[in-house]
Amino acid sequence: MAVLKSSWALRSFDENQAETLSRDLGVSELFARLLSLRGVSDASSARQFLEPELKDLHDPFSMKGVDLAVERILDALKRDERIWVFGDYDVDGITSTSVLLLFLRRLGLDVSFYIPSRLDEGYGLSVEGVDKIADAGCQLLVTVDCGVSDIEPVARAVERGMEVIVIDHHQVGDELPKAVAILNPHQEFCAFPTQDLAAVGVVFNLILALRSRLREGGYFVDREEPNLREFLDLVALGTIADIVPLVGENRVIVRHGLEELTAGRRPGVAALKEVAGLFNAEVTVGQVAFRMAPRINAVGRLGMAELGVELMTTRSYSDALRLARKLDQSNSKRQDIERDIFTAALKQAEVERERGQKQALVLASQDWHVGVIGIVASRLVDRFKCPVVMIAMGEDSGRGSARSAQGVHLYEALHTCRELLDSYGGHRSAAGLSVSSENLEKFRKAFLNEVERQIENDAATYQMEVDAEVPPSSLTQEDVEKLAELSPHGLGNPEPVFLARHLIVRSSRLVGREEPLHLKLTLLDGDRQFGAIGFRMGHRKGDVTEEIDLLYTPEFNTWNGTTSIQLRIKDLRPSYRGDL
Repeated sequence: MAVLKSSWALRSFDENQAETLSRDLGVSELFARLLSLRGVSDASSARQFLEPELKDLHDPFSMKGVDLAVERILDALKRDERIWVFGDYDVDGITSTSVLLLFLRRLGLDVSFYIPSRLDEGYGLSVEGVDKIADAGCQLLVTVDCGVSDIEPVARAVERGMEVIVIDHHQVGDELPKAVAILNPHQEFCAFPTQDLAAVGVVFNLILALRSRLREGGYFVDREEPNLREFLDLVALGTIADIVPLVGENRVIVRHGLEELTAGRRPGVAALKEVAGLFNAEVTVGQVAFRMAPRINAVGRLGMAELGVELMTTRSYSDALRLARKLDQSNSKRQDIERDIFTAALKQAEVERERGQKQALVLASQDWHVGVIGIVASRLVDRFKCPVVMIAMGEDSGRGSARSAQGVHLYEALHTCRELLDSYGGHRSAAGLSVSSENLEKFRKAFLNEVERQIENDAATYQMEVDAEVPPSSLTQEDVEKLAELSPHGLGNPEPVFLARHLIVRSSRLVGREEPLHLKLTLLDGDRQFGAIGFRMGHRKGDVTEEIDLLYTPEFNTWNGTTSIQLRIKDLRPSYRGDL
């Protein structure tokens, strides 16, 4: 039986390029190496990477469809038409909806919004949703973070007398909806340089173009012109939460958006920071991903996404705080549900592993909440290093979320099982599906067979990439401070990961209040001692021996007024001599 193997791989880089960068920028060889590994080739590109400026944003009119969308919205402004924004229920959809609402209302347009219930209506534009909006008197419908594959619902909107603008960032199929304009960097003949925008990034380019055209027409001669920098907090929120590559335009957006999030000038953002324990704190990508975004996502997962839009668009701090507390309560409820599902799924997974199912896991239960299974699937991938499909079953069918380990193309695997599925969609690393109860076991077998075929054919490996071998004892506080200049980190610009060999383990213990527990180590490298923490890695305590090799990211830890270098554990193994 083929099993997805795990290995550590030292990333290759251009040594001559790194030497030139080190000399021209006056930085260490290690820092130059890290820049080279992140696609920085010369001093000019280093400036754009290390100091991204708003002037580095691309021309929004280079995106296919923007000019048509601008003209149609300007017509709506002249005619005083009623506009509805139809969004998705995740953070990207909620922030996309909020940005467009805020900007269009600033222009004086009559704009409402509609976000479907994840639990009752599911993802995307629906005929039922279109009919509700048409009955409310909509003349122009704008979809955000959905719509590009919704052929029938868009046709229904046209039939009901509406015109449609589609703003999306998902993969484009062979057939496109009959919309007035489609904004999606993935569509054919789109010249926009950054393909991997989140939907909120596409929305931001639309309002950039709208403001530009209105400015040219003298619209702001006797009106206040919107400062679009103010919207970057929401654009950064959605961009980080949607896990798009943080390079190119996305890096510019996130770097400046984090400054706006830190400032917290928007009542909704300030209230969200307060309930997330970030009052007056400098906001980082990690804090957005693990403390702010989950609270917004929680209301979407539990069928109340409209609360997220209300939070981000209110002008009242007291209302914002009331809404933020509702989000916080929803997140606590989501965490309780997630904890119960994780415990049950882990037991199922361990049974399947004992039966020999190690190449992938297909788990199902009638007790699972469909809005939370995707999160649990991701955690199981981290635990077992294999693709995981989790299905929340009803009486006759179930809806599932799938997450992949590196080396397995999830969408292709589901595509081979398409005759057994009611529906499916997604990409390499994440997907959704629905399956009837009678086809569940057939699907399980077919999916496991396809994953095994991919592993055998492609020698698939779950690979941990290593930037450099760096003994912790060689690091200074200045070195760790310098590494911060590489942020914001994310897909396309990962945190630096270093290898350390033959570290002596002075102590090993589990910390945390609930499962999954964290692994806390005290390590000795030469004559220097370091604390190390592996979040949610308590299950790895059995792998800790007297001497270990470690993959880690260095960071600062402050305790009782003293700041020291801490090693955040990425992976570990008993020490041995030889290559990676």
